[in-house]
Amino acid sequence: MQRQRAPLAFASALRSWGGMAATAILGSALFFSGPLGAQGEVQSESRPKPVVTPIQVPNLSLGVVIFPNGKAINLSVGTGSGAYRSPNDIPGRVWLLTDRGPNIECNDARRVIGVETEQACPGNRNGRIFPLPGFVPAIYAADIGHDNVARINVYLPLKGKSGKPLSGRPPQGNGRYETAYAIDGKLLAPDPSGVDPEGLVRLSDGSFWVADEIGPSLLHVASDGTVLKRLVPQGLQNDFKDADYDVVPSLPPILRYRALNRGFEALALSPDEKFLYVMLQGPLANPDNETARRSRNVRLWKIARETGEIAGQYYYQSDDISSYTGDADGRERSQSRVVLSELAAIAEDRLVVLERVDRHARFYAVQLSDENRVPRLFDNPEYGPGLEWMDAPQLGLRGVLPLGKSLLLDSEMAAGLPAKIEGLAITGPNELVVINDNDFGVDGVRTQMFRVTLPQPLIR
Repeated sequence: MQRQRAPLAFASALRSWGGMAATAILGSALFFSGPLGAQGEVQSESRPKPVVTPIQVPNLSLGVVIFPNGKAINLSVGTGSGAYRSPNDIPGRVWLLTDRGPNIECNDARRVIGVETEQACPGNRNGRIFPLPGFVPAIYAADIGHDNVARINVYLPLKGKSGKPLSGRPPQGNGRYETAYAIDGKLLAPDPSGVDPEGLVRLSDGSFWVADEIGPSLLHVASDGTVLKRLVPQGLQNDFKDADYDVVPSLPPILRYRALNRGFEALALSPDEKFLYVMLQGPLANPDNETARRSRNVRLWKIARETGEIAGQYYYQSDDISSYTGDADGRERSQSRVVLSELAAIAEDRLVVLERVDRHARFYAVQLSDENRVPRLFDNPEYGPGLEWMDAPQLGLRGVLPLGKSLLLDSEMAAGLPAKIEGLAITGPNELVVINDNDFGVDGVRTQMFRVTLPQPLIR
């Protein structure tokens, strides 16, 4: 039987998500690639497999950077940190997002550029090298045609209220943010307006909300790329006091315990646009970094968009690292390699979560409910033991339950998908578009985009 590809123009189907069509989402309407065993592995391959179709996407050159030792790296724009499609978008349109720009971990300096860490980053092994410190994070619109070619037709560089472009360099924060180095080992000036975008949604008025990893924070962005305001954790507003936009300290103070490079990574919007859903990339360092490395408990918040009020907090338990066979190389792996990279809303309080390691990804459906709410006292940095420190049985004794997870798709059953998928857009009743983060080509990786057609619909 000939397969019919679901069209990208599906606004009428999307508008029904919040109504009766979505009531069966977490029941029989879900596509499962197989039941999960005790460690999360897929136990059966008897069900129909998804169809993966490559989409040709341009790799936009940033030019060649030559390091002082003569090492040359050909950089390209990484447009895959986030993806989103709105019911109001023209057919085929998917919004894409860059992160803070090309960067290299100081501890990776020898492998990538052939320079010892102490020379590349004097004084701080945990810093980052920024080959293009003036890079401006941006939003793009890619229009996917019937020929499976994505054409970039909109470019919105992020800028402050003064019109000055933003950078990806972190602010000054007394060790709360990574130290930024130039290619010659010199310190780069901090940027109080600097952002590391990782997820986005677009409203019907044309403006955007963007999840930022540095703060972590949420940015309200006008349709022309101007950052209007930044929601930051309570108590950290002084880190951004000279920012080129309004700073609102409305997020929970517990977010001050964000582990380095594990801030907000995923963002979704309820179909009625009243709520934002935002999720950390990994567990908080609560009370310390060792807790963040071993914990499987990742926080998710539901936030009233217009007021910034927290409408609910939940916790998602990531799969055990041992269940991810796609990255298994015989060496011991830390639980911290499992990260949450994207969210998409399929109805109010019904979300798709992208959970992954580098070369193996899983897509789960979760349902937010009152019985899964995390008490507000866990937002108090002084409360202990914290959510991240306890395991599921310990939390269960306190009446705190993780979100239930239903497997939608495992990349091991969808041949051809790339490593490090970070962007996810729902583009049809049974169709997803995914895109990888190419890390700006530092290691020679190209941006790749795919349409994934599921055997059964997400929406009925």
